[in-house]
Amino acid sequence: MKKSIAQRAQHSRQAIADGVHDQKRERILEVARELFFRHGFAGTTMSDIVEQLGVTKPFVYYYFPSKNDLFETLCWQASHACLTAMHFDDADSRPAVEKLREGLHRFAAANIVHFKAGTFFYRESGVVRPPLQRKLRTLARRFYDELCALLEQGRQDGELDFDNTKLTALAIGSIAGFMYTWYRPDGRIKPEDMVGELQNILLKIAGARPLLKRKTARRKI
Repeated sequence: MKKSIAQRAQHSRQAIADGVHDQKRERILEVARELFFRHGFAGTTMSDIVEQLGVTKPFVYYYFPSKNDLFETLCWQASHACLTAMHFDDADSRPAVEKLREGLHRFAAANIVHFKAGTFFYRESGVVRPPLQRKLRTLARRFYDELCALLEQGRQDGELDFDNTKLTALAIGSIAGFMYTWYRPDGRIKPEDMVGELQNILLKIAGARPLLKRKTARRKI
């Protein structure tokens, strides 16, 4: 059944309203991300966020009931982006090494794109409440299960060379846990180049040939 003109108009208005809602919500998250990154959870107040946005407190509370909700939303977004990098559709029949290359690229890119929010859990895990901690543990277990499966299959195919599957997977995953100690988004290496560098390093850990081979001068991170 075709929609009436009134129904189409209503649908259009709702789509516009949803878009505006999403934009406002993302703007709040953007400001909160910067403040949490610079000052930490305890050093950032809702008043700081409101002042930076130039809005009223009810405006922010409409989208996020508390500072914890803001912090945890950012933690979840970053963690989900990084820890779903090794998920592939069951119908994807490509060789394991090809999927591993793509997955490691996605993993490296997600850690760069979501670097600031990605540091929150590692720096202040005590702030994250138990329900989200359980969700993050479940997400992490799935990440390592999928990564280990790709590693095992790649080794059976003769494309990867490593000894202990679990230790190799943990070494790959640990890149996210320690990046906050050394990576600087405004460093000498551009983010897109850093993704390639990290991907090649992770491929070497897995005993695969790097996707790109090139000589690079030593640069300050």
